[in-house]
Formats: sequence, C-alpha cells, structure tokens
Amino acid sequence: MEQLIQRLHSTMPLWGVDHWVPLGDLFVDVNILEELSSSNKSELDDLWQDFTTGMQEYSGDRSLDRIGLGRERQRVSGLEVLAKNTNLIVVGKPGSGKTTYLQRVVSECNVGNLQTHRIPVLIKLREFVDDGRKFAYSFKCYFERCWQLSNAEINLIFNQGRALLLLDGLDEVTGEDGKNITKQIKQFARSYPQLQVIVTCRTQSFTGEVDWKSLRFSFVEVADFNQVQVRSFAEHWFKAVIQDESAGLKRSHEFLNQLFLETNKPIRDLAITPILLSLTCAVFHQTGKFYSKRSKLYEEGLELLLEQWDKSREIERDEIYRDLSLERKLELLSYLAVKKFEQPQYVLFEQEEIEGYIAEFLGIERRNSRAVLRAIES
Repeated sequence: MEQLIQRLHSTMPLWGVDHWVPLGDLFVDVNILEELSSSNKSELDDLWQDFTTGMQEYSGDRSLDRIGLGRERQRVSGLEVLAKNTNLIVVGKPGSGKTTYLQRVVSECNVGNLQTHRIPVLIKLREFVDDGRKFAYSFKCYFERCWQLSNAEINLIFNQGRALLLLDGLDEVTGEDGKNITKQIKQFARSYPQLQVIVTCRTQSFTGEVDWKSLRFSFVEVADFNQVQVRSFAEHWFKAVIQDESAGLKRSHEFLNQLFLETNKPIRDLAITPILLSLTCAVFHQTGKFYSKRSKLYEEGLELLLEQWDKSREIERDEIYRDLSLERKLELLSYLAVKKFEQPQYVLFEQEEIEGYIAEFLGIERRNSRAVLRAIES
C-alpha cells in the first residue's frame, strides 16, 4: 500500500517540462498565512486607502495583489500547521501550489514523517464527481468501495480518527455537483469529528466562512514565494528540465542573477507563484533572457491562466464566459481596462460599474453580465 501511495503521489507535472518530475526534487515548502485575509470586508474608500498606502510600502504594482487582503501575516510551514489537528480550508491563487501541498502531505504521512497514526487519502474532487453521483456523493461509501472494507471496519477507522482526508479543488466542481459535494464534506466533518479534513479552493471562489468555522475548519492562505523559495524553486526547475545537476545549477544561477537585477523587479514581482515562476523560467530557458517588453510575459501568463490552466486540468467553468474564445476574453478585459483608465480613480470599481461595462461590450442584459463577472472572478 505504501508503495502504491508513493507511486501515485510522489511525482508531479511541471509547467514547461514534458515529463513528470519527482516531488522531492522540486517541491519547495509552502508557507501559509494563518488568518484568511481575503475574508475581510471593506468599503471602496478603505480599499483605495490600502492601495495608496501599499504603493508607498511596496513602491510598485505589488500592492495591487494586496488590495483588500490586509497586512501580510506571520508565515508558518504548510506541514507545521497540520500539527494543530484542526480541519483546514486552504485557499490560494491558481497555480499557487495547493495540489502540490496536498501531495507533499500524503508523501510525508506515507513515510512516517507526519501524522503517523492516520491513513492519508487524497481525492481530486473534479474526478470524484462521476463516482460520487453513483452513491449520492457519500465519502463513506466511496471509501468502502475503494478500500474494499465492510461498513463496520470503515466506522472503526473513522471513529478512531485514523484517516486524513485531503480534498483538492472545491472550486473545480460547479453547479449542483459542487453544492452536493460541499454539503457532503460538511456532513462528513460533522459525523466524524475525530478525523482531520483538508480542503483546497481558489481564494476568489470560497464563500460561507461562518458555516465552516462551526465544523472546526480553520482558514489558511497559501502565501506567495519569498526570495529564498524563488531561488530554491528555480534551482529545482532548471535541474529537472536539463536533467543534469551541474548544468542545471549553472543555468539557474544565470537566471537568478538576471531576475534579481533592479531593472527586472517588475518581472520578479510577477513570478511569486509556482505557475508564473515556471513560466518565467521557461521563457529564460528558451531565450537566455527575459522579454524586453514585460507585456509579452503578461500576455503569455494571461493565456496560460485563461485557457491552458483549466484545459490541462479538464475543468469547465459555467456561465456565458465559458463560451467566449480566448481572443474574446482578452478583448473584454482590454475594454474593461480602457474604461477604467479613463476614470480619475482607475484601479478599483463598484460591482454595478463593471457589470455595466461588461453588458455594454458583449451586448447583453445587466443580469447576464453579473453571471459573466462571477465567471471572471472564479
């Protein structure tokens, strides 16, 4: 069983690499912000004050990332936070390392370095949907079938708290499936409080904080890479791509020397998540330099996140937005940007304002533009 778990979860795909790489060769420990900053509620004037203050603190566009998120809090290791023995909602940006984090937890449990009294079980919720429909999305029935154990044996394991349930990608199940699975997660946590449950979700897609807290769920947010993590990730990335440790290290040092030049600070501010740092590494690996125009890197990053990311994970977002081509999505976002830059306060917007621009551009009614806005948010 241990060998099977390692085979299933000890490797990962890497953006820009055409083969799977060992998790241990690449994984950089994910730090987590202990308080869910994205749940803060603020008025537009307060957010604008945060932005102008952030511009003074960060002296650049980095403050845009922190609008409405509050101050960055003390970081703790992603593995260390598990020792608190509470259920967790782990939120983060697309490509921030949430799935890799869960894989690392499984691997560490499997080799006896973490939660030695528990059996780790990782379920990718987008793959659970088809099986889940067969037994009303019951995790207990799912385990009985997968583990080929009796109801009594399953109850014994659960009541003794001998399982660690890792559920990846709550935002990736939508519509009625998503509602039913969310309901079952809560019911499962309520029925078996001895177990530990960890759920990952995109930051912008998560709602319903109060209800989750009543079930012993704590909220943590995957933090952006710091400088040490950027350096470590880049070294691992180039070694994995070149498949020669000496040559990989040499290339990574060339990359890092360029990245940490003051002239490349805007690019460095962008490359703070695994997916965008991978994209930056891939560009440098192909060209030996960064794009002379930063907008080119933004363009490739947008294409990656708008189209290739969901496609590579076989995710379908619902609503009208799903049916727009990549070019049409980019045109829509460009239109919104132009409309905002025409305003004195061009960074933030009221929901009604942006819905009006969307309806105007797509030629649809306001109630439909709200659905498009929700899809863009997710």
